[in-house]
Amino acid sequence: MRLPLVIAASLLLLAGCKSSRVIDEVQIIQEMGYDFHDGKYVGTAVYPTFKQGPMTKPNLLTTSSPTVYDLIPRLSSKSALPIEEGQLRLILFGKEFAKRGITQIVHSLARNNKVGSHLLLGVSAGSARELLDITTNTTLSDTLYLPNLVEQNASSMNLPKTNLHLFLYNYFSKGSDPFLPYFEKKGNFVKLEGLALFKDGKYVGKVSLRDSFLVKILLNETKNGVYQLKVGNRGKQGEDRVMLQNLFATSKYEWKKKGHRHVLHIFVHIHASVRDYPSWLDVPHKKIFSMVKKKMEDEMENDIRRLLRYFQEKEIDPLGIGEFVRSETRNWNAVEFYREYKDLEIKPHVTVDIIQTGIGE
Repeated sequence: MRLPLVIAASLLLLAGCKSSRVIDEVQIIQEMGYDFHDGKYVGTAVYPTFKQGPMTKPNLLTTSSPTVYDLIPRLSSKSALPIEEGQLRLILFGKEFAKRGITQIVHSLARNNKVGSHLLLGVSAGSARELLDITTNTTLSDTLYLPNLVEQNASSMNLPKTNLHLFLYNYFSKGSDPFLPYFEKKGNFVKLEGLALFKDGKYVGKVSLRDSFLVKILLNETKNGVYQLKVGNRGKQGEDRVMLQNLFATSKYEWKKKGHRHVLHIFVHIHASVRDYPSWLDVPHKKIFSMVKKKMEDEMENDIRRLLRYFQEKEIDPLGIGEFVRSETRNWNAVEFYREYKDLEIKPHVTVDIIQTGIGE
């Protein structure tokens, strides 16, 4: 008889420990924006108003404060219901806020047990409040437009994977720097424009969505994406380019000694199909096909070299090169490595294999 009593007591204890909240009695925040404007911090929350059936209407709640710490309490003072952060999907930082640093918010999120590690973060070219306002006015019932935009572009297009967990890993690492999706206002719509780059928790620059594809490849995580390459000077403008649809890519790093200095070799191997190409290229000639393939490889090497120089000039390491070198080096010292990093010789080597195309057949 003791076993049934123990089971019954355990069930009662579990039921007593369960914390439940009725959805109609809380204000569920799904997106949050942070801005700095006229010497004050501005917080904006997007929350759904539940209508009959599954329909919801996105709404905004906004407030301002001399400090960033009490924005949530101030939002609560404007809400008729208790604010619930457990369903938070995205936090958007205005560029001016991000330039001042997002460390306080990130540390707070890391300590908040209500927030999941898969929470998405992003940076707005202008005001985060303005972009969130645009999404609530143009997407009708979709309160998750921006999170869905990020996830779709990460899974099937040019955006590298990013979330709170990855941001924290790169932020606290001595051998890498974090990045976030970068959004801009385009008329009455919001568009994903590339990556916002960070150093010591502060926004320091950005790269285009085209270059985001290169970052994705160099991080060895891409199976999708598109990339446009110039392959000649024939015909009218725009008729000398091919559009690659990436199917699979791998990158391999090698750390070599060269005299008293080091050289980093990066070997990139891309298996891709050609989505669009100029009419003059559609000829059954192997020499032309080989020439075009070589031009693709050369241009992509130049693009990678340019991107890496930009990172070195900004003294940032979004690719985690420092982490790679640390894994290859005994007694690795971050200060010494990044002193050399600014002038480090980096040599990309690109091989492109064209598959599933009619070119040169």
